[in-house]
Amino acid sequence: MRGHLFLLIGPSGSGKTTLIQEVRKVLPAVRFIPTTTTRKPRPGEEHGREYFFASDEEFDALIEREDLLEWQWVHGNRYGTSRQRFEEAIASGVLGITSIDVLGGIAVKAAFPDDSTSIFVRPSSPQELRRRLVARGDTPGEDLERRMERVEMEFAQQGRCDAIVTNDDGHLEAALERLIEIMRPYLP
Repeated sequence: MRGHLFLLIGPSGSGKTTLIQEVRKVLPAVRFIPTTTTRKPRPGEEHGREYFFASDEEFDALIEREDLLEWQWVHGNRYGTSRQRFEEAIASGVLGITSIDVLGGIAVKAAFPDDSTSIFVRPSSPQELRRRLVARGDTPGEDLERRMERVEMEFAQQGRCDAIVTNDDGHLEAALERLIEIMRPYLP
C-alpha cells in the first residue's frame, strides 16, 4: 500500500504546528515528516524533530546534489523539502503530515499529485494572525511586518489547495475535526 502525505500549508502563526500535534494524539499512526531549514532552532526545538536544521553551506550542498524537491526563501531563511524523505514515506506506506510554506506546498503537491493532499490552514482574518504572532512573542516588530506583507500572497494561494481548515481561536476542536475529516479517506 502506498503512503499519503498531508501538506499543512499556511502563514506563520496559523496553527499548523498545533494542529499537527493534536492530530497525532488522536491518530498516532500519522508520522510527522520534518522539512529542512537554515533558521536557528527556537528554544526546545531539536534537530530532526521539528526541522532538520542546516547551515547555509549544508543547504547549498543539498541544492547542488538536487536532494531537495523544492526550496524557498521565507522570512529571511531557506526552507526545503527532502525528495528522498517524501519518496520513501510514500513508497513504504507511511501516512505523513508536514508543515510547509505556501509555494513549497504547491510544488510538493505538483510532484506528488496522487499521493498528497494540500490543506490550507488559516485563521479567521489577517488581523487575527497578527494578534497571534504578537502573542507568540518570537516575532520582533520588523520581522512581524515582513511576515504580514507575505500574508496577502499566502491567502491568495489558498484556492490552489485541496482543502481549507479555518483555525479560529477558541475553536481548535472544530479545526481538528475538519482536518481529520479530510484525512479520513486515507486512514486504514
